[in-house]
Amino acid sequence: MAKMRRAASIDIPDIVDMIEDLRVAVSGPVPVDRAWVSRTLAGLLASDDGYVAVTGGGFIAGILRPTIINPALIAQEMGWFARDRSGLRLLRGFEAWASERGATLVQLSTGPEGLDLTRLGYRRAELAWVK
Repeated sequence: MAKMRRAASIDIPDIVDMIEDLRVAVSGPVPVDRAWVSRTLAGLLASDDGYVAVTGGGFIAGILRPTIINPALIAQEMGWFARDRSGLRLLRGFEAWASERGATLVQLSTGPEGLDLTRLGYRRAELAWVK
């Protein structure tokens, strides 16, 4: 079983590769801009409000932020993918970090045919539409 750890800058190229795989897996409508992803990951790694964790074949990245309707912080997942069966472990690490930081909720996204996360205590709150 792959060990989960907080990511470092040396992990960025591997995470970018996984984001390419993530886009394919969810039929993502936006092409991956590798330079943008690298800069975004570097910013998350440098920020107290950012979170990036990795395993040998997975990652999760997110940020603490307020919403437009309330200043209370939420932990917003920005990317989550695992090809090594570490997805739940990565999620639990993100949830623990969010709780430690005082987040009022964790917001996740899946592809249109993604996992039903109700078994993990989540409920669907929104649907995203793109054109």
